[in-house]
Amino acid sequence: MNLKKFNRYFIYLLSLFIISLGASLSIKANLGTSPLICLPYVSSLIVNLSVGEVMFVFTIIFILIQVLLLRRDFEKRQYLQLVVGTIFSFFVDFSMMLVNFLNPVGYINQMILLLFSCVVVAFGVLLEIQTEIVYLPADGVIVAISKVLKREFSMIKPFVDSSMVIIAAILSVVFLGYLAGVREGTIISAIIIGPIVKVLKKYFDSYIEKIIE
Repeated sequence: MNLKKFNRYFIYLLSLFIISLGASLSIKANLGTSPLICLPYVSSLIVNLSVGEVMFVFTIIFILIQVLLLRRDFEKRQYLQLVVGTIFSFFVDFSMMLVNFLNPVGYINQMILLLFSCVVVAFGVLLEIQTEIVYLPADGVIVAISKVLKREFSMIKPFVDSSMVIIAAILSVVFLGYLAGVREGTIISAIIIGPIVKVLKKYFDSYIEKIIE
């Protein structure tokens, strides 16, 4: 493997870890989890499994959605999302272990951690997209929808994230009897992560390309 390929794959794996770390930080903020992990988090409470384990199940679901949307246009290499999803699921549980010590006290500290988690997730998503290897399954769904509707990723992401939040809220109320993992922080994350990706792309795009090349 040459240096260029090594850099690309290293950055890609790093992006998966960064995204999982940001998602875990949103859980610890305790103001509502980020949209990326909201649905798996609520589902994990319902079925009593780890977030990572449930995330793997959603990996399969997200791949099927992409196949249905893109049909013949679904790239064969994107089936590797199954492998990526497995790695990401491990990273999620590992990240939860790493941030276990974080227990912010006070609403302001919680909000600061939440906003920081949004930036972390957005930066990870930017790295993931720039490597152009295999999409993270959840992002693959957004990319598929953006291709079908012919709209930018950053424009579609808030709508998809919001939909996942609504589904998570419904499942939470129906099966748990209360709202779990869905609060104002979830809505904030759903709204701002996409635009943050767009801003970060403007300032860091050229630097990331240099590293990859």
